[in-house]
Amino acid sequence: MIRALLAGIAGLLMATSAAYARPELSKSRSWKLIQGTWCLADPPSDNEAYAGIARDKCDENEQTLIIRENGYRWEREDGLRCQYSSGRARFDNAIPASTKTVGVWVFHIIAGCIRRPAESAIVKYTQSFDMYVSKGTLWIENLRSDKKP
Repeated sequence: MIRALLAGIAGLLMATSAAYARPELSKSRSWKLIQGTWCLADPPSDNEAYAGIARDKCDENEQTLIIRENGYRWEREDGLRCQYSSGRARFDNAIPASTKTVGVWVFHIIAGCIRRPAESAIVKYTQSFDMYVSKGTLWIENLRSDKKP
């Protein structure tokens, strides 16, 4: 009797956990949600995490990041533009998707970038990072830049 009761409770817990960890959005819908214009308070640098808010126009003290299907660009005077070279997605069931659900698609991006500063030579390098949307906010984590000569 006790074994049956424990087995029933364990089954209920497993079913509840599995339902709770399902993605709220499909991978393709999550990717479309990331695309658009995002405003970030700080300029990006390696090994930092950044949060962005979706808006049509950013304030003058914010950095504007425009994410598209094939690449992204920062709206700044140095003209950083990046083209995706590879990427993959994983489901992370520890990140809140909304106030009611847990689990988001995290996209690991590798991109070839070109920076065109106004007064110096063009710089090419590779960036890699993880990005996802949680509770309506874009998160960029584990940013790495590999500058090429």
